Amino acid sequence: MAKSKASKGLALDALFSQVKGEKRFTEACALRDELESRLITMRQQTTSHPLGNPVLELAHDLSERLAAGNLSVDLLSQLVQYLSVEAFGDRAKRVSDYVGVESIADNKFRLSELFKALAFDDANTQLSFEAFKDKLEREAFGIVITAHPTFGLSKELYQALAQFTANESSEGQALDTKAIDALNQLVIGRSHEPDQTIDLLAEHGQAKEAIASIQQALREVYDVALAVAEELYPEKWTELSPRVLSVASWVGYDLDGRTDITWANTLHTRMKVQVVQLGYYISKLNEIIATLKGEKDELETTLALIKSRVTLALHVAEKETEFFSNNNASEEALKEVSRSIVADDGARLVHTAELIEAINRALNLTDKADLKRSLIILRSEIANYGLATSHMHVRLNSAQLHNAIRKNIAMEGEPDDPGRRRGNFRALSGLLDEVQPIRINFGSLSAEHTTAKRMFMLIAQMIKYVDASRPIRFLIAECDTPFTILTALYYAKLFGVDDLLDISPLFETGTALERGSEVIAELLENEHYRAYVEKRGRLCIHTGFSDAGRYLGQVSASLAIERLHMKLARLLADYNVKGVEVVIFDTHGESMGRGAHPLSFNDRLKYVSSPMTRSLFAANNIPLKQEVSFQGGDGYLYFGTPKLALTTVTRLLEHALGKPTVDDKDAFYTNTDYSLDFFLTLKDFHENTLENKDYAALLGSFSTNLLYQTGSRKSKRQHDKHHGIDRGHPSQIRAIPHNAILQQLGYLANTAGGFGTAISRDLDAFVKLHGESDRVQRFMDMVSYAKGLSSLNTPEAYAALFNPRYWLAKAYAVKHTERARDQLRLSNLVGDTQRYDGMNRMLQIFRQDAIHLHSGLDALTADGQEKVFPFDTRRRINLIILHIVRLCLIQEIFLLAMRIPAFANRDDLTLEDLIQDIIAMEIPAALEELKATFPVHEGKTVFTAKEYGEPSDYSDAETRDYSDEHANIFEPIEELYDLCRRISVGISNSIGAHG
Repeated sequence: MAKSKASKGLALDALFSQVKGEKRFTEACALRDELESRLITMRQQTTSHPLGNPVLELAHDLSERLAAGNLSVDLLSQLVQYLSVEAFGDRAKRVSDYVGVESIADNKFRLSELFKALAFDDANTQLSFEAFKDKLEREAFGIVITAHPTFGLSKELYQALAQFTANESSEGQALDTKAIDALNQLVIGRSHEPDQTIDLLAEHGQAKEAIASIQQALREVYDVALAVAEELYPEKWTELSPRVLSVASWVGYDLDGRTDITWANTLHTRMKVQVVQLGYYISKLNEIIATLKGEKDELETTLALIKSRVTLALHVAEKETEFFSNNNASEEALKEVSRSIVADDGARLVHTAELIEAINRALNLTDKADLKRSLIILRSEIANYGLATSHMHVRLNSAQLHNAIRKNIAMEGEPDDPGRRRGNFRALSGLLDEVQPIRINFGSLSAEHTTAKRMFMLIAQMIKYVDASRPIRFLIAECDTPFTILTALYYAKLFGVDDLLDISPLFETGTALERGSEVIAELLENEHYRAYVEKRGRLCIHTGFSDAGRYLGQVSASLAIERLHMKLARLLADYNVKGVEVVIFDTHGESMGRGAHPLSFNDRLKYVSSPMTRSLFAANNIPLKQEVSFQGGDGYLYFGTPKLALTTVTRLLEHALGKPTVDDKDAFYTNTDYSLDFFLTLKDFHENTLENKDYAALLGSFSTNLLYQTGSRKSKRQHDKHHGIDRGHPSQIRAIPHNAILQQLGYLANTAGGFGTAISRDLDAFVKLHGESDRVQRFMDMVSYAKGLSSLNTPEAYAALFNPRYWLAKAYAVKHTERARDQLRLSNLVGDTQRYDGMNRMLQIFRQDAIHLHSGLDALTADGQEKVFPFDTRRRINLIILHIVRLCLIQEIFLLAMRIPAFANRDDLTLEDLIQDIIAMEIPAALEELKATFPVHEGKTVFTAKEYGEPSDYSDAETRDYSDEHANIFEPIEELYDLCRRISVGISNSIGAHG
């Protein structure tokens, strides 16, 4: 993998140098090196000791050293901090290499070459200006900012990570010695953990900063595009308003599985970004006016009028934003503000056409090229963003739409239930035949309790009173029937928003991905949907790599999504759909488990949308716009400095505007019999895993209790209805926490799993296919990378903590001691949970699969196709040491729990309940109960004769005061638990992303 210049920057060099020289880490470094040496030696002895587990044995050794006083928790804390800092620095270096960070000037040169190439055809003949203009004014690619719960670091640490990655400050300044020292002190001295409060407001604030950085990068893009246009088309370049890339956000608008966001919250969020963007336009107008140097002419007057118009609109937006910030506003207050909104005095700005027309007038009043360029860039921004910082995506779940329409058509059960399907569709089509737009106001909106209808009503009000200049995307999660999309279309027509709403089904389950093309085909045969798509000029779908990866395994999910993409291209050609752009929003994140290929940004984009897919759309003359998500804090990282943001945007445009290179002889696409068999075997492995109760036992061993809260969204899905939902099923854990649990257990099963089973069916055919397919090589690179960061010894060690025999063996080794008595008791308690048997059975399946995977990788090596892990051994060793330390800490927590005093059982709580909570690492809740049950006595203990008329010798201070229990049991548990969660952040940084 090519190394970027930035990865050799001064800031990272200084960080690595300083952490190695820190005196407080001297003992920690020595302990780390000792553990590495012993780990390597023990692993080399595996052939002679196949039943041994070096991870568990070293964790046991650390635990006994702690008990004997030969090791301190403080030293383990220093070791965790040292490894966390190293993982942090390594991550910054990897991100720099991954995206290929370059200077602003170098990125602008690459963009210039890219745009010049667009002006010429394959015969190197220059295109007409109109053809060039069409290419640059089309949004070929889209960034979607989401608030997925990946805020695994504090905001300060994310900023530091970006600065180390790009070797520049957040404002784009070179890092001097003082700035580097400050960053080093932050990273070395600060505990690596998320901010304590990560609510929707905090998420929106960070999203807003990321979007501002993207906007600044796009200004650079527009500047380059105009420079190229001026050079190649000197007579017409001012007619160009480049767009090329859109930016959208669903932060604050995503209601899929959430019940904590009100309609007023959503409206307030949307109004806030309008205030920000109008303020931004005013600042840019001020900058342009300042270049006129006080010249009082018609141009200055025109610009002043534009500024005045935007300022008036800003005042209106600020006032209304303030009102909707109050969640407890009375009905009377809502009536008053509603009347004010409706009684518009002309100051409100809902359409951007008048601003663009005014800027065009200003353009005609100057001959200065630099001034023209500044005005055109502003015009492009207004055309791209409208009256917000980004386009708006809202999201609901299909069930919410079904619940809304149920009574209208007397629907019982699910829409596709056999025997009722045709009747349901016939009834819905009847509604569509007769639907007429109805009027609503803020009163009827506020009174509506159905989530789906309330969202359509809110969209109608936003289009009327906030922004009608840019379309709104309506995403529908868990969509696998055309009925759902037609329901959304009915409500869009009913509330009069179908002209500006793009309905986009999300295909993410195995069933939905398999049926997705059939769903679209059935929709295209529906006169209402076909007319809607042709009128809008676009057909939108949404695929989910995160949830699909959870259901099907990551690679089989990507292959299923690719098949859907290709079927869609052929389907639209077969249906002769003309003048319609296809928009595919591929939701994926920054981890392998959520679809981010780990080798390079180029590999990531080709993995998500393969060259074969893109070439198929091109061959059928179907315009394609791809959108990808950047999820939460881990995603916003890529826009953390100007250089990093422009590099990321440049890589996206190089992918989107470049011509895909396709090998027509790629064996994955030509040897379809074997490819399909391989895919189905892989898919079956993961589907069976998800339905396996033993997999639920593995995930549920500690669940998400080893993790910090990393976002405002709940780890488990929230539902409008609760009937018939198996809340213990792995599908009820969201994709990111699901992946995070696998990371924290030490085996990336949804990426590396299943391949051994698929390979073993025909090893020779696999080796041949791998050698003849770029597609197979790319996904096997990800598999081998994930396997390199995994070790089944680690989850087997975690499982051993629930094995009674492990605690009995430990007790036998230190018999006749208090520690042995605690371990004997613990053996009975973990035996009662019966977790171990299920975990062990699941890990046996993974072990068998891993053995076959190793055979496949060895066969590739023998054939000269070796898969080399693209990282050094130290990274893998450090990752395992973090697990070893945490396994030691968990053992100590379990044993401390054995010392909790007995107390009288209550109806809702027993001592055994609390201990089982601690064994499940539900520490905060358990400690809260323990501290209430065993309080520290701070009350009065002496009651004098002077006060009460007679003396008292009695004092119960000793029996009522549990200071010793707090100091020797509860506080140590709390300290060890905090260290366990700090380790989780180090593990995430070592792997590269949270979840």
